[in-house]
Amino acid sequence: MTRLFFAIDLPQAFKNQLELLQKQCPFAGRAVSPHNFHITLLFLGEFPRNQLDDILDSIEVPAIKPFQLQLNQFAYYPKAEVGCLEIVPNEPLTDLHQHISRNLKQSGIHIKQTTKPFRPHITLYRDAIVQSDISNSVDYQLKVDHFCLMESQFNQKGVYYEVIEEWPTYEPTIKEQFFGIKD
Repeated sequence: MTRLFFAIDLPQAFKNQLELLQKQCPFAGRAVSPHNFHITLLFLGEFPRNQLDDILDSIEVPAIKPFQLQLNQFAYYPKAEVGCLEIVPNEPLTDLHQHISRNLKQSGIHIKQTTKPFRPHITLYRDAIVQSDISNSVDYQLKVDHFCLMESQFNQKGVYYEVIEEWPTYEPTIKEQFFGIKD
């Protein structure tokens, strides 16, 4: 069995910025390793390894041009005890989330349905407590031009997220490729 989820894996430079923010943020608890910083698009859960190819084959490149995300506020989820940086969901991000769900469903891959709304965020701390005012805003922007399937692996140091496969959010037309148009 393997534990899988679709996510936006963050560029290393952005992870480095978040690591600095993590040290100054209003949370305490178990710090998430900067390597594991990501934005979950859709959690799949446990799947047999022999079903991995079916999952990979089900995903098509969406027609979502690269887009920007705004990260401007901290959030605390008390039930999960998570301190995070919350993302303002926009139409392209919501479309990407729905695209993945639709592709899986059309391929007959069933995932456990959740009643929770889609709340994109980057977890900074687990087993978190709030130490100071979380209403202070931050100002980060992230360009999204790809997404991936990730596996949650466990080792003696804890949880480690590994990218299994990556897809672009948009496949340029021949004309766009010829003229070098990227967005």
